[in-house]
Amino acid sequence: MAATTTRPTGTEELLETAQWALERLGTRAQYAQVYAERTVEVRVECLDGEVLATCVEPREGLACMVREDGRWRHRAFSVAQLPSLPTWSAADRSAPGADLPAWPDAPDPRFTPVAARDWLVRGAAPAHSLRTMEDLTLRSIAVVDTDGVRSAGTTRVVRRRAEATVTRDGNRYRGLSRWLQRGPLAGTADRDAVPQDVARIAVEHAHDSARATLGGRHRTPVVFGPSAAVGLLHELIGHALEGDNFTMRSDYVAGLRKPGAVPAAVTLYDDPTLADGYGSYDIDDEGVAGTVTTLVADGELGTPLSSVRTARRHGHPPTGNGRRRDYLALPLPRASNTVLARGTDDPAALLAPAAGGLLHVGCLGAGMIHLGSGEFHFAALNCTYVTPDGHRVPVRDVSLFGDALETLARIEGVGTDFGGDSVTCGKQGQMIGIGLFSPSMRFSALDWSAA
Repeated sequence: MAATTTRPTGTEELLETAQWALERLGTRAQYAQVYAERTVEVRVECLDGEVLATCVEPREGLACMVREDGRWRHRAFSVAQLPSLPTWSAADRSAPGADLPAWPDAPDPRFTPVAARDWLVRGAAPAHSLRTMEDLTLRSIAVVDTDGVRSAGTTRVVRRRAEATVTRDGNRYRGLSRWLQRGPLAGTADRDAVPQDVARIAVEHAHDSARATLGGRHRTPVVFGPSAAVGLLHELIGHALEGDNFTMRSDYVAGLRKPGAVPAAVTLYDDPTLADGYGSYDIDDEGVAGTVTTLVADGELGTPLSSVRTARRHGHPPTGNGRRRDYLALPLPRASNTVLARGTDDPAALLAPAAGGLLHVGCLGAGMIHLGSGEFHFAALNCTYVTPDGHRVPVRDVSLFGDALETLARIEGVGTDFGGDSVTCGKQGQMIGIGLFSPSMRFSALDWSAA
C-alpha cells in the first residue's frame, strides 16, 4: 500500500514532524499512521455589492491512528498539544516532546478576492438581492505509516457561490449558481474568470422560480441535466459502494449486488486525478496515490471505495479514497469525483415529452437515501416542466422520492453531452467537497412534487 508523490515546497517540515510522531508510537502496534495538516481557509461574503464578512480559519495539527491488539485507536493533537504526544503512546513514556521538530509557519495564501461591486450583474433587472461567497482553501498534508508510506501534497481551491433572491407578491424566491477553480493561480490577481457570469445564472434561476405556478404531485419521465444525473447516481450507487457501507447486511445493498440491478447503459467511476474536480488530489488523506476506480462498468458492479481501515477489515483492494474533513476526524471511505461516462443518446431526443409531460432537473439539492431500505428523498433545483406539446414551464421547490432499485431500473437513456459541478457531501458528520461530472440521463418515470 506504500505511496509516494512529489513533495511541493513547504511540506518537508510536515513530513519531519509526522515522522517524529510515528517513531514515538512504539513497536507494539500492528499498524500505525500519522497525518499532519496545515490548512488555511478564507471566506469573503458580500451582499448587494458590499462586503458582509471576511473569515479566516487556520486548521493545523496532527492525528495518530494505531491498531493494537486488534483494536483501532485515534487521537488528534493541536500544535500546542504536540509535546504531550509521547505520553499517549503506550510504548514511549520518555520526556515529553524534547526533540519535537519546529512546526512550519503559516503560509501566505496570496488570495485576492473578487471586489464586492464586481459581483453585481450588469444590465440585470434591479428587483433582486445578491449574496455571494468566495472560499479559498489552501491545504498541505503529510502522511507516514509503518507500511512505508511517506507522502505529502498541497491543494489550492477557490469556490464561488451566488444566491439571488427575488421578491414577488410578498414571497421570496431563490436562485443558486456555483463555480470552481483549482491550481496555483486560483484566487490570485491573475485569474480570468468573470464573477458576473456566476451571479447572472443565479439571478436567472431566481426569476424562473418566481414565475413558477405548477404544483402538486406527479409521475412523469424525468431528465437530469449534465452533472445532475451523476448527482443522483452518486447518492443511489456511490454511497452504497463505499467500503464500510458495501459490507452492510441490508436489503438495498444486497439488491444492488444482484446482476441486472443497474442497467447496462451505466458506467460509473471515481476519479481523483481530474484537473478541475472539487474532490481531486494526488494523494488521499492516508498518503495513498489517487487512482481511477471503476464503480460500475456496463451495469456490473466494480470495486468498492476503501480507506486503510476498511481495506484491512474487509479485504478490499486499496483505492486511495480515505478522506477526512481535517486532522480532528477519522479517515472514511469517500468519493473524490464521481463520473458517469457519456452515452449514445441525443440530448435533445431525451427531452421529448410523454403524454403526461416531462420534468427536467438542472441540479440535485439536499436529501438522503436510506441504505437499509433504498428509499430516497431529494430536493431538485433549476427545474423545468415540459408540457406534452413541448412548452417549457419553470417549477420550484421540487422533491424527488421513491425506491432506489426501482428507479435505477427505469434508466432509459444516457446522453452524449457532458457537464460538471462542485458539491459538499456529508457522512458521519464530515462535510467534504465532491466533484460531479456526467451527461444527461433520462428515466422513464419518477415520482415528484412541486410547491
